[in-house]
Amino acid sequence: MTMSNWQKHRAFASDVTTNGNWRGDCPFCGGKNTFSATIDIGTLKWNCYKLGCDVGGMHDTDMTAAEIMRHMRPAPEEQKKEIETMEIPAQMVIPTPQHTKHNRFLRRWGIVGGTYYDVQQERVVFPIYHKGRIIDAVGRAVGEKKHPKWYRYTGKAHYYTIGTGSVIVVVEDVISAIVASQEFPQLTAMAILGTTMNPKHFAKLGEYDKIIIALDPDAVGKTIEYRREIELWTGVKVTAMNLSDDIKYRMQEDLDKLKELLS
Repeated sequence: MTMSNWQKHRAFASDVTTNGNWRGDCPFCGGKNTFSATIDIGTLKWNCYKLGCDVGGMHDTDMTAAEIMRHMRPAPEEQKKEIETMEIPAQMVIPTPQHTKHNRFLRRWGIVGGTYYDVQQERVVFPIYHKGRIIDAVGRAVGEKKHPKWYRYTGKAHYYTIGTGSVIVVVEDVISAIVASQEFPQLTAMAILGTTMNPKHFAKLGEYDKIIIALDPDAVGKTIEYRREIELWTGVKVTAMNLSDDIKYRMQEDLDKLKELLS
């Protein structure tokens, strides 16, 4: 471990003990402002949010600074690893006019291009990119076969994002993310690909100037939970929208609310 990393460890241990939280560069992968630690309900938690860096852990807060630093020292298997490119399965093809179920689904939601079609499972497939490479994909069943509605192809991605705006909106699913991006090209939309959030989600959200949660009306409890977790880990104030329906249905009332928040 270099002296600079050792000094970062000491600064982390001291700051967390004094202030209850710490945010800065990761002493392992070098990620800029991607390392965070906090004391929450008697437990010290730390994580690097950078995609591909798996450093993280939790311990009781009565540990000494030396103990904290020792536990944080990365084992060889924790070194940074590049995320593998997803191998496109043979049944996942570029859709053609003959793939009527795929095309009907895209027309229903007003989605234009950027998808594959899984001819075996009858799924519209949304690829997930990292550094220009496909690392994962999410498939939505559109046929009559008895498959789960949603399917992850590798599980390597923690979230699905679309757009390049400085404001990010957390939505219910991939379709909602695409619809939000199409309606408001100035924002970035995120689907978290699951029912819980982890430090990788928080790291991505922390890159943005403004965070909005726009889940469907039945997800009030989840909205409150996400809002608390995001604010705790990122330090960014989060705005929760009260929707009349999921954003993918393009209800004018909801679009007007989101437009007002963005302005």
